[in-house]
Amino acid sequence: VGFLISGRITSTRVDKMKSYYTDMGFDRELINIIRPTPEQRKKIAPILKKHATLNREMMEDFHEGQVELFLELKEELAEYLDDTQINQLDRKLDNRKHRFQNQKNNRKGKGRGRMGNNR
Repeated sequence: VGFLISGRITSTRVDKMKSYYTDMGFDRELINIIRPTPEQRKKIAPILKKHATLNREMMEDFHEGQVELFLELKEELAEYLDDTQINQLDRKLDNRKHRFQNQKNNRKGKGRGRMGNNR
């Protein structure tokens, strides 16, 4: 039971962290941290929106950079690996691209949610 509870707590924390990189999640987290008055909330809403967008764009750039780095790694390793190992790397890269694209679509409101992927 303890193992299952620990897993659920960890999963909840990871989900919360991932939501921080969405516009709505960023806004919600900052509102929870600073607890503005209604008057303050009206004034800071444009600031939060601007920084939420910048935060999301930064994460998109980060993910795209990770894909490029992984491709470089594969290229450098290719001469030392057999076809099976190359295929495993390709599958991993494809999975990362697919997961990133789903996350990107979800942030824009176009995705089907965490459990609703097309598999």
